[in-house]
Amino acid sequence: MVWRPVQHESGKTYYFNDETQQSVWEKPVELQTPLERALAESDWREYKAENGREYYYNVKSQESVWEIPEEIQRVLDEQQDGAEGAGDKQGEEASDGKASEKEEVAEKPAEVTVRINYRSKLTDSSEKYHNDSTLLKEAVKPSTQEEADKTFVELLRENAVDATWSFSKIVDELILDPRYWAVDDSLHKKQVFENYLANRTKEELMKENNSVEKFKDAFVKLLESKKEIKYYTRWSTTRKLLQDEPIYAHSVISERVKKQTFQDYVESLRKQRLDERTKLKDQALIELNDYFKSLRLNASSTWESTLDTIKQDPRFEQNTHFEVLTQLDLITLFESNLVEIEQQQMKLVQVEARKNYRADRKARDGFKELLGELKESELFNASSKWDEIYELIKEDDRFLDMLGRNGSTPFELFQDAIDEEELLIKAKQGVAEQILFHNGFKVQIEGDLDQQLKEMVTILQKDELTKDYDNDTIELIHSRLVADAKGQAERDKFAKERRIRRGQEDFKKLLRIFANPVITVDTKWEFIQPRLEKEPEYEALPDEESRRSTFDKFIERLRQAKADAESQHEFDVKKIISNVVQMRRDQAKSKKRPFEETEPAMELDY
Repeated sequence: MVWRPVQHESGKTYYFNDETQQSVWEKPVELQTPLERALAESDWREYKAENGREYYYNVKSQESVWEIPEEIQRVLDEQQDGAEGAGDKQGEEASDGKASEKEEVAEKPAEVTVRINYRSKLTDSSEKYHNDSTLLKEAVKPSTQEEADKTFVELLRENAVDATWSFSKIVDELILDPRYWAVDDSLHKKQVFENYLANRTKEELMKENNSVEKFKDAFVKLLESKKEIKYYTRWSTTRKLLQDEPIYAHSVISERVKKQTFQDYVESLRKQRLDERTKLKDQALIELNDYFKSLRLNASSTWESTLDTIKQDPRFEQNTHFEVLTQLDLITLFESNLVEIEQQQMKLVQVEARKNYRADRKARDGFKELLGELKESELFNASSKWDEIYELIKEDDRFLDMLGRNGSTPFELFQDAIDEEELLIKAKQGVAEQILFHNGFKVQIEGDLDQQLKEMVTILQKDELTKDYDNDTIELIHSRLVADAKGQAERDKFAKERRIRRGQEDFKKLLRIFANPVITVDTKWEFIQPRLEKEPEYEALPDEESRRSTFDKFIERLRQAKADAESQHEFDVKKIISNVVQMRRDQAKSKKRPFEETEPAMELDY
């Protein structure tokens, strides 16, 4: 063993290479276990808890688990499967005899093969590597080793063997040619093949360089033959694995093309694996969906309760297809089932709502029919009140059937009917007003209203347009016309008063600025009136009374202002006098201040 562990005086272990004399703290790859190598190529790290138990921590997702992570276990399983396959293959090759054994030796790395002295072994190859093949006996044996090598090289040239050929392909393709057996030693035969690749002519190299597609096909076949190469294998690892393969070591194809071909191949493996996992996952999701349906979930089901059921159900544990599913897949499908259940329930609710809607509509139609009957009986019109109508319908089944229904209530339908009657009455009132106007009839707000109504009935019943109006309709129209007339009279009165008030304000402004002569508190109306009567503000007032009252109010306002001014002046004078008296008192007190004794001043004798 090249590397060996050494205990440092601090107690920490390091590793020493006996050949290179190199020391490192990190454990070399050669000494690492398969688990350690798998962890090194992933984001998982192995640690020990305080109780000594090992756990695994993901440095990216910051997730911690006690058991070996699934992706690491998968890598270990794949490595184990590859090792078992390689062991079976070696057992089969060992049973093929000594010739195959030598070919296996020839497949070992170049560092080993170059140390073998082929010339010393060729002297007794016929004895040590005896071959009883009939093809070998039929072939003409070259007299010298050099002629044997040339014969084998001619075979390679005739078959256009290049760096895209592996040695195993030469065995498969050319073994039936007698010249293949010109070189009997398998180790030397492989050496001749490698020398042939190394000594190709420039023309052959150029031709090979131009056959990139041919190289890619051969290189992919080589990669496919290497079971160690997985979808996660890196190029650096693959280079070490292929460094002794002729197609890699002797090909003139650039390293970039080789690497790209490898990456394309690995990508195909990755897609293939993804497709396989997708198919498995799709199948698992179908089975999981069927499993969820068997649980009879409902809209009130929770994930926590469902998860407890799953954990205790052996059917779930025994289905190996579910192993490819994550907990997120379970939750997502669970929620999808709940959405589906809610949609089904919503459809049932909608069906029931449609049934109720039809029943509600029939109930509304029945109540409208009831109101129509009241209209025909002249028990309902635009002036009807709900309290009055309620007393008439409260025992009717069509009213009782409306209670508790969705949509419009009986009162709202009553209001709608009132609005319809209101529109109808307004239309009839408009026609009646035109006929009354043409007959010179005018509604009065004073006088005998009953007599006025009789005259109105007589006029309307004589006209073709209104002869079908019943007495209730005409009475309602009359009452509204009277109400409209009263309202108009009130509006006219208010407008008149507003105009008078505005005129009085303008007249006051005139009195305030009038200068011929200036109006004072002593000015008399009889004196000033002739001088004002030609002013627009004077003429704007409707009568003498409003003008005189406005003047009197203005004079009264002047008197009040004068009285307020005199009162304020008197107050100011009193305040001044009070201040003067207080000031004199303060001065008198300051003169009567007692004498304060002080110490005599010190006299200084200079």
